[in-house]
Parts: sequence; structure tokens; C-alpha cells
Amino acid sequence: MKTHRSLSCCLVLGSCLAVASCGASNDAQGPFGSSGSAGAGGSPPADGAAGQDSGAPDSKLDVSQGDAGSAGSQPGDASVEPATDAGSDATTEPPVCQPVQAAAPVDPWQTRVPGAGFGGIVTATTGGHNDVFLQSPAPNPDYIRVGARLDWGGSVVFFGLSANAFSNTIDANDTGRELQIALYDPTRAMQGCAWNASCQSTPTSCPNSISYLGWDPVQGGDKCGHGSPSTWSQAGDALRLTAHPLQWNPDWNKPDCSQTPCGASGVPVEVTYIIDFRFVSTHVVEVAVEITSQETIDHPSTGQEFPTLYVANGNKATDLPLLLDASGNQVSLNTPGNDGFFYDNFSSPGPWVTWQNATKDYGVALAMDQGILQWQGWRGNGQTAPYFHNVRPILSFGLKAGKSVRGISYLVLGSYSTVQAQIQSVLGSRPPFGSLDTPPAGGSASVAPGQDLPIAGWVLDTAHLGMVHVEVDNVAVLDIPVNAARADVCEAFPAYDGCPNVGFAGNLSTAGWDACPHLVRVTAKDADNNTSVLGESVVTVVP
Repeated sequence: MKTHRSLSCCLVLGSCLAVASCGASNDAQGPFGSSGSAGAGGSPPADGAAGQDSGAPDSKLDVSQGDAGSAGSQPGDASVEPATDAGSDATTEPPVCQPVQAAAPVDPWQTRVPGAGFGGIVTATTGGHNDVFLQSPAPNPDYIRVGARLDWGGSVVFFGLSANAFSNTIDANDTGRELQIALYDPTRAMQGCAWNASCQSTPTSCPNSISYLGWDPVQGGDKCGHGSPSTWSQAGDALRLTAHPLQWNPDWNKPDCSQTPCGASGVPVEVTYIIDFRFVSTHVVEVAVEITSQETIDHPSTGQEFPTLYVANGNKATDLPLLLDASGNQVSLNTPGNDGFFYDNFSSPGPWVTWQNATKDYGVALAMDQGILQWQGWRGNGQTAPYFHNVRPILSFGLKAGKSVRGISYLVLGSYSTVQAQIQSVLGSRPPFGSLDTPPAGGSASVAPGQDLPIAGWVLDTAHLGMVHVEVDNVAVLDIPVNAARADVCEAFPAYDGCPNVGFAGNLSTAGWDACPHLVRVTAKDADNNTSVLGESVVTVVP
């Protein structure tokens, strides 16, 4: 029976649209009919914009359209000269329009760090368990493996050198101690008050112990040792695990504190975890998670394990007792917690931390795509509680009925200096991602002569971006600040730097535009010069 999971969260409460584009002649460019080379259509996203196809679920983010605010105006104003016929009144010839295409929108969830390739997938039976492994690709094929346990919900039980089982950096003790996900609800936090969602107003009389947790879908399984079921498949270069978690405490919704003996099976939760593992370098595995609720109730925001990393403790693998922040400073965990555990909350100067051996020349790091700098570590000292080490990012979100939540983390193998360099490289190549909502990406819109065009959408990155950039027919015309509130986006992609103010909204002047369709493109560029196209749309001035 598993008894060692920490009570952390109770403590930290297309296609392209082809239309015609105008110009006074084949030499005309831009919305104003000025001379120059032709702007004959949309271009594909800039290098790195779409990143490597992660094989993530082909789903589109369900977010509402942001309101358009105001911003700068369109520079320049040149008109098309009318053609004349000698001996008659001047007449205006209709402009000759060139084809324009708006690129089909890219699912923001598929905009990722470029991948390293596919090294292969193998399965094995280990100690009676069914495991599946993703192998590192060339130029170091099968040098490193990441392994998931299918009968423990696809939780990670191995990350180390393929040829050396003792190099494993993951605890893999039981259904609660791996790299895995667990969710909480502040209104249903403990048995005794979870049944009527009264835990915030009427505290439970049950003991403050993990044995009495309330609503808590755990990827690995439950406290009785029942593992959550999962299946695997290949999705592009990724190993995909689909898991159906169990309630940690089978008696979670009892109105009293009574507990029944463990039964033959666990209590399933109507929530699905989809996890894609993908090598983005020899030493780095991207862990992309999508959580989807099939329940009919909403769960308010609270601290979540998304994910928690339990690291090797010397039992059939190396011991990793040193917790270091991104600057290499050791973090002590000395605050007494529940069940004889010790914990502490701390800050890291970068969005990652690492557990290392005593000489700091081997270990595992966890980095967060969201740019999270606040962390929580737990340990058991082997006296008041079993000996273990774990760490998790401090982040909060809720899960609404029928909705999804997405997030990315990175597992990194090596010494402190190795993981530091690898994380800087990976996060430095992570492109911004987001969406142009207005005008619709991949679609079209029209405005009346002289009417401003609303521009709105959202963008996320590891570090909050200050501006997005608007082009018309390949000419830069406007910058719009990223400061509009988009709670809907941050519910779907929680805890990204800048949330909830990750939207952009402004107005683009169309004064002087001719009667032809024009390509409007919005791009985002981060401090590492990674550029993404957030969307293109074809816009026409219609009298």
C-alpha cells in the first residue's frame, strides 16, 4: 500500500482562402496603390513559427474573441490615378487585382520547440508491470530512454541511460511516486466535506492526512495500489499515453470519516490525461499534457500537481539528494508537513530546478514552459517518514465541466552544468504561440471606406511579450501592445507568464486603401528572435 504522497495542495491553498488582391497595375503594392514590387499573396509562417509537429491532439482552442481597443493608424496615403480618354470626360478604370491567399490557421498547441527526431518505441515487462519506452534519436540513438508504466496511468518510471538501469533518475516506488499529474478542488479537498463541496466554508473533521483526501484524480493510481489504466500510441515523433486516473481515496465523497477496506478495483474519474513525450535534444524530453473533463461539475482554481517529479532515492538507482535552483544554489526543505514529511516553498531565478547527486555531476531537471519561478519541494527523512525527494512548480488552475487544460514541461538529464546549458538552449528556441481572432485567421473580412479594422487575439511565451506586429501586404504598419485581459486563454493554458493580460486589441486605419483585397498578417517575436505568425486574413474595403 502506498502511504508516502505529500499533502501539498491542501497546504498551498485551411485550406487557404484565395481571393483577388488589387493594384492600379501589376506593379502596384500595398493598400494604397503606391508603386513598387507586387505584394502577391500571403507567405507561410516564419521559420520556427510552427515548430515541430508534436503529434498533439488535433483540437482547436475554445476561447472567445477579444474586444478590439484602439492603437496607431496606417502610415501613408496614395491614391490610384484615374485613366482618361482624350476628348471625353475622365473616367475611373477598375483596378486590376492580383491573387491573395491567407494561410490556414495553425493550432497554437502545435507550435512547439523543434523536435530532434524519432528514435523508436519499445515495450518491456518489468517486475510484473507493462512499461513502454521512447528512445533518443540520432545522432545518439537509444542513448537515453524515457519510460512510462501502462498499469500506473502512463506515469514516468524511468529516465536515464538505456544501457544502465542504475542510472534511472525517477523514484518509481508506487502509484504515487513517479513523474505524474494529480488534481485538486478546494471545495472538495477532503473527505467529510467533499461530498457537498463545503470544504472552504466547513472544514472537515477528518485527519489531515493523505488517506483522507477528497476529489483527487491521480495519474498513477490510488492509495490501495490500484493502478490507473492507460494505453500508448505513436503520434508523429512522440510517444503518446492516454490515461484515465483513479480517485486517490476511494472513500473521498463519504460525508463522514469512515473508511472501508480496499476493494478489488479503484474508483475512476471522468477525466482524461493525454501526455506526449518527445525528444527535443538528446538530453531533453518535452512532456506535453492535455487534461480534459467529461464531468458535469466545475472545479475551482487551486494549486495542482502539474506535474510532480519524484526522483531516485538510492533504491535500485542512484540517490539524488541535492535540490538546486537555476543558479545552482542548494534549497533546504525543513518545514514540517503532514504525515511526517518536510517541505518548503522557494523561488528559482529561472523556470527550472534540478535534483543532483552529492557531486552535482548527475541528476534530472524539471523545466516549465510557462516560465514559472515559484516551486515547492518535499522530502521524507527516513525516520518520521520514508526516504524520498520531490519537487513541483507552484501553479493554480481549475477544470471546468467539459473543458480542457494544457501545459508543457521538460525533463532534462545530466550534471548541473549540462542541464543548465540544455534548458537555456531549448527555452531559447521556443517560439511564441497564439491566435489572431479578429479578423479571423485563415478567413476574410470587409470594412467600409475609411473604417478602422479591429485587430485582436492573444499570444503566449515562456516570457511575456510586450508587442505583436501587424503587416499589410508584407509591409509593417502597426505594433499593438499585449496587455488585454484574456481569462479564457489562461484557463486553457494556465500559469503562462503575463496571465491573464496576454491579449492584444487595437485598430488599424484603412484610410487610402484601394478597392482590392489585402493580406493582413499578425506576427510575434520574442527576445530570442523566435518569430511566429499568429494568423493571416484577407480584408477588403467594400463601399
